[in-house]
Amino acid sequence: MKAFLTIVNFIFVFYATAQNKTSDSIELSATNFSALDSLERMLSARKEDTSKVLLLSELSFAYAFREAEKGVYYAQQGLRLAEKLNYNKGKALCKHNLGWSFWALGNYNAALQLAIDCLHQFENLNDKQYIAFSHILVANVYRDISDYKRALPEAYKATEVQKAGGISARIGYANIGAIYELQNRLDSAYTYVQKAYDIDLKDNNGQWDWLYYLFGNIEAKRKNYDAALFYYRTALPIALRTKIYKSIVEALNGIANVYREIGNEDSCIYYANEVLQKWGTVSYQKGILQTANILASVYKVKNEKDSTIKYLEYSASLKNNLFSQEQERDIQNMAFNEQMRQDIIDRERQQYQDDLKFYGLFSIGIIFLVIAFMLWRINQHRKKAFIQLQKQQEETERQKLKAEIALQEVKSTQAQLIQSEKMASLGELTAGIAHEIQNPLNFVNNFSEVNSELIDELEQEADKGNLDEVKAIAKDIKENEQKINHHGKRADAIVKGMLQHSRSSSGVEEPTNINALADEYLRLAYQGLRAKDKSFNATLKTDFDESIGSINIIPQDIGRVLLNLYNNAFYAVAEKNKQGDEGYEPTVSVSTKKENDKVTISVKDNGNGIPQKILDKIFQPFFTTKPTGQGTGLGLSLSYDIVKAHGGEIKVESKEGEGSVFIIQLTV
Repeated sequence: MKAFLTIVNFIFVFYATAQNKTSDSIELSATNFSALDSLERMLSARKEDTSKVLLLSELSFAYAFREAEKGVYYAQQGLRLAEKLNYNKGKALCKHNLGWSFWALGNYNAALQLAIDCLHQFENLNDKQYIAFSHILVANVYRDISDYKRALPEAYKATEVQKAGGISARIGYANIGAIYELQNRLDSAYTYVQKAYDIDLKDNNGQWDWLYYLFGNIEAKRKNYDAALFYYRTALPIALRTKIYKSIVEALNGIANVYREIGNEDSCIYYANEVLQKWGTVSYQKGILQTANILASVYKVKNEKDSTIKYLEYSASLKNNLFSQEQERDIQNMAFNEQMRQDIIDRERQQYQDDLKFYGLFSIGIIFLVIAFMLWRINQHRKKAFIQLQKQQEETERQKLKAEIALQEVKSTQAQLIQSEKMASLGELTAGIAHEIQNPLNFVNNFSEVNSELIDELEQEADKGNLDEVKAIAKDIKENEQKINHHGKRADAIVKGMLQHSRSSSGVEEPTNINALADEYLRLAYQGLRAKDKSFNATLKTDFDESIGSINIIPQDIGRVLLNLYNNAFYAVAEKNKQGDEGYEPTVSVSTKKENDKVTISVKDNGNGIPQKILDKIFQPFFTTKPTGQGTGLGLSLSYDIVKAHGGEIKVESKEGEGSVFIIQLTV
């Protein structure tokens, strides 16, 4: 199974088992032909089905670059099986790869015929990958017969199809560069080969040997022979490792040619003979022809006539096989026929566009007639609608008048409810004030009664002439008077403070100690609740940031906000306390904190929390979760408006069953 996966990664056209392969992975496998032995062993185990067709097709393509005769053999086998199975995609692939094998053998006529035929089939199948490869095969045929005017457009077409289909344009760029190199347009050649190399470096770790061969050709023509040798010698071990015979021959020819150019005839002959002795039997006849030409020219320089004639005759024989006049004539005919076919397609496309224009104009005329009729109908309806509209406007005016009356009633009701909310808050505040004042008044009353008793004792001791006791009693009376004075001033301060906080808001901000304000209203709210329910007890926690100091606020308004939040918190813990949970301790916490230019006031309770589904509604006017008659639903709405008027924010965080925390954030 592991060997099978390796084969799939490196074989060109394994379509049936590669439905989930990307186009780039198929394109990448077109330059790597490892694991052929394993692939051939798999062939005998294959049933006569479409997967065997694809396997034969892959073997054909891979052998085109090693032993093209085998490529022809496998392609023909695959084609017969595909025809037997009526497998159209398989037929096209086998013909396509048969064309590559004929190209390698130098049978350019057959290769071109198959390439054009496959191109049409892949266009019908809308297979972008193999449309591009078919254009490349056509380009290679024209390139090898030196018809660069036809080769270059085909290579460009391949690249355009690849880019439009989201396929790697690596092979397309390389072929454009190869054609420019043969035309001696070396700057353009280098640009396109470099584009191909950049893609290969990213996708294939720079392991495509042919790119190094092309770089070597460019540098050799620039007479940068050291650089050329470097590129050829980089290509050679890669080609030997992957057993791509075509690339081996090209790399050795490149090295031999450089040595011929620099006058090292012996090294030139050595590398050229390497081709003929070790690789002379390969099917890449164009490469062998190049070797024969190199040897003929180098022996001519060495003035060895017999060897020169030998290799010239060998070259002529190869050239005659590759480039016969009959084959060139057939290729020209096929090119002409293909051009005629393309012209017919273009004319049919133009006729189709002309027909579209005619029918489009005809349709537009019909549309205009329909529009004119519709406009007439619309005009008739408009007259009727105008009369109806006048009636509707009169009805709208009546409804508007009713709505305005209803709005005034709503505003009046809202004002009454707001006043009711304020009075309810005032009642709670008054209860707290009463409890706060009661404590110092109790002290005043108690110490006054004690002083009355002490004065009686003082008179008795004075009559007895007991001066020491008189002085002691006088001292006690004095201390009690000081305590009476202290608690009287305390009560006075409470009254003045409450008057300050309970009077109507002036709307003017003034420096206010936010910690003192928060603490004072916390105690008042708690005592107010205790005045209603003597059995209620709660733990009060405070955590004030003493670095805050005074901030500019309207104290009466912020006081109302705090009182409302405290009352809600005490209500929440009182309701949870009624559930009788063992170990539950009602707790209300208030904290302040200063961060940069913000002051945060947090009021937290450990009540039942607020359900998430209503959390975004609690600041809406008239929304309340309290039983009917116990809340107006305006407290949080008014608090929200007051905080916003101060340029601040108020938000709530709550977890059902665990409690809530209201957070006020004010800008210093």
